[in-house]
Amino acid sequence: MMDQRALERLAAGVARAMGPGSRLYLTGDLGTGKSVFARAVLRELGVEGAIPSPSFIVDAVYESRGLEIHHIDLYRLKGSAEELEFYGIDDVLDSRAAVIVEWADRLKGLRLRDGVKVHLDFTPDPGKRVVSIDGRIMAGD
Repeated sequence: MMDQRALERLAAGVARAMGPGSRLYLTGDLGTGKSVFARAVLRELGVEGAIPSPSFIVDAVYESRGLEIHHIDLYRLKGSAEELEFYGIDDVLDSRAAVIVEWADRLKGLRLRDGVKVHLDFTPDPGKRVVSIDGRIMAGD
């Protein structure tokens, strides 16, 4: 189980392994910490200033240390092929940019094949989460 600080440290560690073409897929229920995780990754990648949730704009684009980074939030989408094409998600996923996707379970099929998959779950303690990366549960502190 992890508190927010441990979650942010874990995210920073994941970010240090990211580069051009990296994919980070975040899943979990509303309020489990996907945005906290994504922001910590972006901070570690050198993004400064406000990092708002891209829930309404779907794809927020950052440039840091010569790396193009897309922070995609699929919360308001169903993940249909038409939506992904309309918002340019397919093009982004085919690019050399680093990509972080919240609500990645809305992507279908082969899209989730390449990349790091992080799933966040609630625990009985409202301040702690269970985090699994690529199916392996991570320990806190």
